[in-house]
Amino acid sequence: ASVSWTYPEDELIALRQARAEAERAAPVATDMDLTSLNFGYRIEGDKPAWRPLRAFDDGTRVYIEFPESVAQGELPPLFVLDPQGDAELVNYRVSGRYMIVDRLFAAGELRLGGRRGQRKVRIVTRRRGRS
Repeated sequence: ASVSWTYPEDELIALRQARAEAERAAPVATDMDLTSLNFGYRIEGDKPAWRPLRAFDDGTRVYIEFPESVAQGELPPLFVLDPQGDAELVNYRVSGRYMIVDRLFAAGELRLGGRRGQRKVRIVTRRRGRS
C-alpha cells in the first residue's frame, strides 16, 4: 500500500505559471492583417536592458516589442514628441512583451530614471510605406 498527499498550493502555483507562459506566447492580436504592417521604425539612443527589439504599426496602433527580460524589470513610460520636440505622456497597455499604443506617432521616447542618469530610447518613424 502507498500513501500520497496533494498540496493545493502547489497546484495553484503550477496553474498560475502555465497561464503566465500561455499569455507570453499568445499573439498580440488575432485579427491583425499581416499585409498592412509597417516596420518602418528606427530605435536609437541608450542601450538599457529594456531597450525595445522592434516597433511596428498596423495603421492604427503602434506595437513596441521588448526583450523577455523586461517582464522582471521596470517598464519605462512612453512620451510622444511633437514637431517642436515637446514630450507628452501617452496612454498604452501591455500585452506580454508588447507595449501597445492606440495611436500612431512620428517620434516617441521611452524614459526611465531621474534627471541625472536618465536612460532614453527614441523610436522614430523612418517611412510610412508598408512592409
